[in-house]
Amino acid sequence: MIVSDTSLAKLVFPKESHQDVKNWFEKGQWRSIDGKILIHPFDSKNLGPFSYDLCVGEEVYSNQKQQVICVDKRNGVSIEPGIFLVLTHEYIGLPRDFAGSVMPRFSLVREGIMQSMTKIDPTWYGRIVVAIDNRSKDTFHLRRGQAFCTLIVHRLDKPCSKILNSKDSPALGKESITYFLSAKRK
Repeated sequence: MIVSDTSLAKLVFPKESHQDVKNWFEKGQWRSIDGKILIHPFDSKNLGPFSYDLCVGEEVYSNQKQQVICVDKRNGVSIEPGIFLVLTHEYIGLPRDFAGSVMPRFSLVREGIMQSMTKIDPTWYGRIVVAIDNRSKDTFHLRRGQAFCTLIVHRLDKPCSKILNSKDSPALGKESITYFLSAKRK
């Protein structure tokens, strides 16, 4: 079942408890999490009828240049033709009975920016990295905090039995694109 905006708003932990919730995810304290979701920071303006728009975070990675680029708060970042990895601004935590899908936003696809669809497993916590491919001939500009992809949350019929761990998922809990890149090379 896909979670509606009404349900999602009720399921998200309040912002003042996000540090405690991060610790609960790290320690696997599923009873403390109790079927709630971590989206930090959460902004109700990003809610759609059955989705939540994720925003550009502090870092992108240029596949062509093989370098991490900091997204300037004021000027954003220029995305030249080619493939980039974009770190989300939001930190996501899904309990054992939820999964997520990250989908492209048509407003960017219309500009020639293709995005990967990404799954988010139950028990994932951390930032998300989304691959984008500028297939236009022009440089595209992204601003920090700009909505660039959409998260859809799915409620599972039963809590999953497989729990993610940092050995199998080295980027688990990480907040920098660097960890995603080092996991890729292994």
